[in-house]
Amino acid sequence: MPTNTADIFRILTVAPNLIQIEVLDADRFKQDSSDFTIGSYLKISDDSNTSIIALVQSFKIKETTTGGTADIARPSFILDAQPIGFLDEDGKFKRGGQQIAIPPNNVSIADDAILKGIYESVGEDKKFCFANLAQKPSIEIAVDGDKFFSKHIAVVGSTGSGKSGTVARILQEGIRPSADQTQRGVLNNTHILLFDLHGEYKTAFPKSKKLDVSSLVLPYWLMNSEELEEMFIESNENNSHNQVSQFRFAVIQNKKKHNPSVVNPSYDSPLYFSLKEVHTFITNLNNEVVGKVDGENARPKLSDGTLVDDRCTYYFDEKRTFVVQSTAAATKASNGPFNGEFDRFVMRLESKINDNRLSFLLKPKKSATEEFKTSDFPVILKQFIGYNETEKEKENITIIDLSGIPFEVLSIVVSLISRLVFDFCFYYKAVKAASTEVPFLLVLEEAHNYIPQSEGAKYYSVKKSIERIAKEGRKYGLSLMIVSQRPSEISETIFSQCNNFVAMRLTNPTDQQYVKRLMPDSVSAITDTLPVLERQEALIIGDSIPIPTIVRIKDLTDKPDSNDIHFRTEWKKDWVDITFTELINKIKKEE
Repeated sequence: MPTNTADIFRILTVAPNLIQIEVLDADRFKQDSSDFTIGSYLKISDDSNTSIIALVQSFKIKETTTGGTADIARPSFILDAQPIGFLDEDGKFKRGGQQIAIPPNNVSIADDAILKGIYESVGEDKKFCFANLAQKPSIEIAVDGDKFFSKHIAVVGSTGSGKSGTVARILQEGIRPSADQTQRGVLNNTHILLFDLHGEYKTAFPKSKKLDVSSLVLPYWLMNSEELEEMFIESNENNSHNQVSQFRFAVIQNKKKHNPSVVNPSYDSPLYFSLKEVHTFITNLNNEVVGKVDGENARPKLSDGTLVDDRCTYYFDEKRTFVVQSTAAATKASNGPFNGEFDRFVMRLESKINDNRLSFLLKPKKSATEEFKTSDFPVILKQFIGYNETEKEKENITIIDLSGIPFEVLSIVVSLISRLVFDFCFYYKAVKAASTEVPFLLVLEEAHNYIPQSEGAKYYSVKKSIERIAKEGRKYGLSLMIVSQRPSEISETIFSQCNNFVAMRLTNPTDQQYVKRLMPDSVSAITDTLPVLERQEALIIGDSIPIPTIVRIKDLTDKPDSNDIHFRTEWKKDWVDITFTELINKIKKEE
């Protein structure tokens, strides 16, 4: 910047959130920079060399007049800049406010050295890079990896903004081993579980552990009370409280039957029980007739005259036949307390048990004749922690392909797996040795589909599971990445816990305002660009980055299978014959 600056600019306004600068000679002001735009950075200094870094929010042309004639050949213009931090005595960038003598005496466009200094303030051992500065692609943007992953991340963007590629790039960098680890042929300690709603991430992670509806081991007996009741109870039915009461009783008693060594198992204990036997128990309750003859004491009475003292002894093993109702003194009998009340409940249980689409959940088989039991719990848990069939085979990232999961149980599946991972992290903290942390990232792709704002009973269990992780997970080394194209439809309780945002183009005004309101920083010069960001561009904002920054995500080698179908291009091709036999078989299997 030239020494004599009075004829180049002058300061008009200095306020905590706004500095106005009139640029009198644009050519001289921009002489060291050819790409000065809105979003560029300014260095504003005083006589003591205290410097503020400010972000250009807007500018307007100011016409000058000479002798009553407007001079429009060389107009001045006024910049509105928002202070975002300052340079300390050592020239290192610091966030926050810093007093500056009024008026400042120097304004210049922040050069590459200053910009690099800002982003190099992140410690070398904590640098995590997956993007470059959008305005200066030669400058790599580093975030603090510890702060980025440990404080929950939101990745948002409309369809076509490059959101899936961004998620893939971040995760690929996360699992990338160091040069030393590569040389030794070992994995790093990354643990990531990705819920893949559309089955698009397998191609981005060739070496990942992949689970889908055909390989996922997730037996129903791992479900807790909320998940079981969401699965089998209709909360809007008049007698739902009785359904819950008797279902709960049957489940607990059946757990006792199959786990005799466990003392006082609870409804939520991850212990095997037979759903088929519970269905039989409820069916018998629904058909029950009790004896009213003197001495029978209204006990259930079977058709052979047997009086049932303990329902658990008789009702689990087979469907019983009861005596006929009678008002005659010698054979007096009447309906039991729940006779006929559970007709719909029994039909619902039977329908779900016989639904082949739900076999992965309600009829999982260890072999042709063997079910998964309580003793298999370690094997079930390990599949989500990165282990394959043997503990020698491990993967940093586990992808759960949800595309084949029936939508009516999608939220239950996400709830159950998320809760199991939380429990793993919670109890691991209590038993781990010193310096043996196992930090875990849970990636919720298209999260608005299963953790919505809706207060409906359908989403109660999954919202409870994810909300607990959002509020408590960081204490136990479990963090979230919330990914969505409709952030305004996500539970605010969960979304508001995110401290780092990777916000791509958002075209919906409601989504824009929602995201802006929840962002930890309010830099309007940057946040106002959300609707006009280019594909693969993103705003990174939060605790992990020195200043809010618009970046361009680095290109991928292994990409997600998320490209749009080119309609017009495909329509111009010759007619494609459809193989209906294979298609119909696929539909029949899934429906």
